[in-house]
Amino acid sequence: MHRLALALTILLAGCGTTEDRFKPSILHYVRSNQDGTEAETVVQFRPTPMDIAVYKARERCTTAAYVTAHMANSREAGRYVAGKVARDGSQAAFGTLELKPDGQLEMSLNPPGVPRLTDRFRPRLRPFVIYDFDFADLNASLQLDRRRNSFRYALPVLWPTTTGFGFRDLGILIGRLERFETHNGLRSKRFALRVEGPQPAAGTLWAHAEKGFIIDALLSIPNHQEYRDFRLRLVKEDPGGQEDWDKLTRAHYRDCATGQ
Repeated sequence: MHRLALALTILLAGCGTTEDRFKPSILHYVRSNQDGTEAETVVQFRPTPMDIAVYKARERCTTAAYVTAHMANSREAGRYVAGKVARDGSQAAFGTLELKPDGQLEMSLNPPGVPRLTDRFRPRLRPFVIYDFDFADLNASLQLDRRRNSFRYALPVLWPTTTGFGFRDLGILIGRLERFETHNGLRSKRFALRVEGPQPAAGTLWAHAEKGFIIDALLSIPNHQEYRDFRLRLVKEDPGGQEDWDKLTRAHYRDCATGQ
């Protein structure tokens, strides 16, 4: 067991992080259009280097998303679990998105009151990020491999279709380091973004120069149908572990009227 732990530590060290250096933190963001409209709270948490939890809400006491994922490696996730925040703050799961051995992504969703939705999709390259996961998978990857100065990802998104809901291919997301600079008061790596695909797009991403997490990201195409474009802006970083995360999700329905 000790040999396995040592091997994992050495492996992760090659990716720019190690278990002994990893300290969980809770990252509070606002996702919106670039002009600030349609603002929604997005909170991302990594309880372990390879696990992700995301809470999304417009306001307390209303339906809120609770999505989790597990990284298959330092570049991409292998399994996502879709759900919502339950009254007790736990995840009420209603579907999965999994990377299958044949390289296809398989979606199976059964939201409350909706017939089961299924779809399969082969990313045009590997690795990939799921755009409507609000860059949480990209965020984990940038923290796992902090030394990268460029990246390329397939960029699928889950999108309404004529038959329900399924994958949409947005193309390839490409990031290239432009320079180091201070952004929102934090020392950052500034990446130029572009998307090569059916609808070419451009943007900018700032990642923390030492810790790797996203400080700010803008892209000229939306990741949800009701948006015009995309911005993910860091509000604060809180140190904290699983207990702090559980307090955050439990607070969503605290003191809310029955039936909300």
